[in-house]
Amino acid sequence: MTETENAMPCDAIISVRGLYKSFVKGKMVLNGINCDIKKGEQIAVIGPSGGGKSTFLRCLNTLESPTYGEIWFENKLLTAPDPYLHSEVITASKTFGDIMASGRFRSNDDIIAEIRAKDLLKESGRKEGKAYTEALKKVEAENRQSIDLARQRIGMVFQHFNLFPHFNVLKNIMFAPTELKIQTPEEAKENAMALLRRIGLEEKADAFPSQLSGGQKQRIAIVRALAMNPDVMLFDEPTSALDPEMVGEVLEVMKNLAEQGMTMVVVTHEMGFAREVANRAIFLDEGVIAEDGAPADVFGNPKSERLRSFLAKVL
Repeated sequence: MTETENAMPCDAIISVRGLYKSFVKGKMVLNGINCDIKKGEQIAVIGPSGGGKSTFLRCLNTLESPTYGEIWFENKLLTAPDPYLHSEVITASKTFGDIMASGRFRSNDDIIAEIRAKDLLKESGRKEGKAYTEALKKVEAENRQSIDLARQRIGMVFQHFNLFPHFNVLKNIMFAPTELKIQTPEEAKENAMALLRRIGLEEKADAFPSQLSGGQKQRIAIVRALAMNPDVMLFDEPTSALDPEMVGEVLEVMKNLAEQGMTMVVVTHEMGFAREVANRAIFLDEGVIAEDGAPADVFGNPKSERLRSFLAKVL
């Protein structure tokens, strides 16, 4: 277990603290990620298949819940608090009291480290007591925010578009802003048409997804997310389901977003985009951030043999 204390930096729009994720007991897909995403960054997440890239992205807007760790968005806790990241919660636990009474450790820090290292707060059937429960609730009450409200400000674009097949293009874009009463129908329509003009698909407003090419569907999926005026855009391999000739039109929309300063996290196999458009590259391998830096450094001067081997295969 990580010993990272939660400390949301003021200049981070998203902060990831001690993130672990397991789908099968004993096998971690993510292995203790700590990462700050600053406003205006365009981050390309690269790495081999099965390295945890899509799981990492889905944890950022809680489509997946962390096994351990926390996600903070704009200085507020987006996930349930992780007791292991809050010393005041650990020291309120029955486990802490029992170990302290045993006299086996010399300091509170030693006891806290023991509890974290051995995952003692999650032992089956253990009751940690009222003080522990109240300390954990206090952390949540002081820091937690609504997931639904946060998701309105975190746009997500999926590999397979996820457009509503029974809605035409215009209604696909208008649906969320009007359903959530963020915009009136008139405002939503005006905004949707402006977005369609922006990507050169105004004439497709009345078309249904089945009548669109893959590249058109993905561009519509992007502007559908933009219709919510998000602070952050997450892209999960947005071009991997497209024919090669359609990739460029989608990357061009994403490049324009980057030029306008949109905060973006993009899981991608498009190394050209990662090198030329992103201003930060993260190499995720076996559930850990193996390298993190400017694309010129990550691609031009990889520090690890693992990254050198990966780049040799994809470049």
